Amino acid sequence: MIKGRRFRFAIILPVALVATLWLAVRYWFYPLEVIYWIAGISALTALFYGWDKLCAVRDWRRISERTLHLLSLAGGWPGAILAQQAFNHKTSKVTFRRLFWCTVVLNGALLGATFSDSGGALLREGIQRVYGLVNPAIDRLPGS
Repeated sequence: MIKGRRFRFAIILPVALVATLWLAVRYWFYPLEVIYWIAGISALTALFYGWDKLCAVRDWRRISERTLHLLSLAGGWPGAILAQQAFNHKTSKVTFRRLFWCTVVLNGALLGATFSDSGGALLREGIQRVYGLVNPAIDRLPGS
């Protein structure tokens, strides 16, 4: 039964994040790029967790815990939570779980800060800088 509760909690957090961000984009003109980033990095993080589980089962070289934590810290924690439950992976090691939840809390604090005036301005400036780096590279692609 505890596993059932843990699974429900694991689903609630990513769903709550998506709902909150969707409402923010819809009603407060929050940058849609944030949702794209979190979705993309979460999918990548889930793939890394899945690969690490396969490596653990087959006794292959594993993905470092540091890499998994960095992916979570970069915004992939929703994918990590879902993958942990789907693959029953990294769910019992206490030291890993503690550090993982620290990455979730840090993400929440950082995301919350972007809803302030100064945080929102920094977020939008950062997005514009990324566009400034990416657009020239896209312009050099064949057929552009």
